[in-house]
Amino acid sequence: MIETVHQTELRRTPFGMLLNIIGLLVVIGYLIPQIVGESVSPQWTTPFAVASVLAWIANVLVPVGWRRVSWVLYFVMVAAGATAAWSTNGLLIVPLISAIVQIAAAENPPWLTYLYSLIGAGIVLVVPLTVAIGGGKGVTVEGILSLEFGVVVALLAGINRRQARARQAAAAELVERTAVMREEQAKASALAARQALARDMHDVLAHSLGGLVIQLDAVEAQLEAGKTDAALTRLHDARSMAASGLAEARRAVEALRSQTDATASVASADLAAQLIDLVDAHERLDGRIDFEQLGTPVDVTQSVATALRRALQESLSNARKHAPGEPVRVRISWHPHLVTLEVSNPVGADASTAHSSGRGGVQLATTGSGRGLRGMRERFAELPGGRVESGVEDGRFAVRAQAEMVDAEGVG
Repeated sequence: MIETVHQTELRRTPFGMLLNIIGLLVVIGYLIPQIVGESVSPQWTTPFAVASVLAWIANVLVPVGWRRVSWVLYFVMVAAGATAAWSTNGLLIVPLISAIVQIAAAENPPWLTYLYSLIGAGIVLVVPLTVAIGGGKGVTVEGILSLEFGVVVALLAGINRRQARARQAAAAELVERTAVMREEQAKASALAARQALARDMHDVLAHSLGGLVIQLDAVEAQLEAGKTDAALTRLHDARSMAASGLAEARRAVEALRSQTDATASVASADLAAQLIDLVDAHERLDGRIDFEQLGTPVDVTQSVATALRRALQESLSNARKHAPGEPVRVRISWHPHLVTLEVSNPVGADASTAHSSGRGGVQLATTGSGRGLRGMRERFAELPGGRVESGVEDGRFAVRAQAEMVDAEGVG
């Protein structure tokens, strides 16, 4: 990016080339009659006038990358032009002005611009003073100041042009950085969407497929025992669970496609119904659960409601995997600005005998990868005051999740 700006800054523009050519033609057109008519006074400055014009022509023709050669040519234009400026009635101040403007505008050290300007201003002053001391006539303070003014104007014009180019380069760099930032934001947004979908699909599949394993395992056991009616009931429950899991997976995908407003309000009654559905589903899978709500439920944002629902869903799925048949304790505590979910179950039980089927617990227990808890932590970390803690306490594996309740105006 910096190299691109640098190359743009060194490139000669057609307009700049046109100005140089017009300036050269004008100076040469007026200088030749003065030299032929021997009106250059004093005459010894004539070679300086010619040298200044030749250096100007050479500077237009040399490649733009020959910076040190250009510095030498600029110096000749400044020094020789300043020497012949008074003798040509101010005509040779033009190449001096052109050199200083180009030095200041190009990517040259700032000290070079000021040095050449001081040299030009000094020579412009010295030559007429030398003529006056030698007895020459026509030297006036106004004439000298007019030439010095030309040097000052050249310096200011060059600095202004340099600043304009710097602003253009900064604007171009800002545009490029903005484009890069937008691209990175798009990548981050896509990654966040994939992560959100992965979390939701993990939770849905862990809940529905885990339940299906238990149901089908029970069907197998009941068929072996000749309990056909009970097996059909289990198959009906399994089918309902599969349909429910598929519908929930579709809702998760649709929520990402439609960009559901995470700050939309969810009624406390609707959230309670969703949580009760998870509790009922756990009980239909032969799970035992002690569910309790403490405090007064209130409306929460969609993001908080989803996090609580997914946390309970994942926790119950883990309990069925690792402690099948063991009683699960669920507590939801409502505080003035905070909601806390705690799910715990005993650990250390023999999973192979805890479940009535004798198989499902072992099969499910081997499927844990830790992604569920990690996804739960990621989900709550995105919420104000969100936090998830998990671990074994007093012989029970407990998961505690909490989040701040934020109202529609963003105030907790």
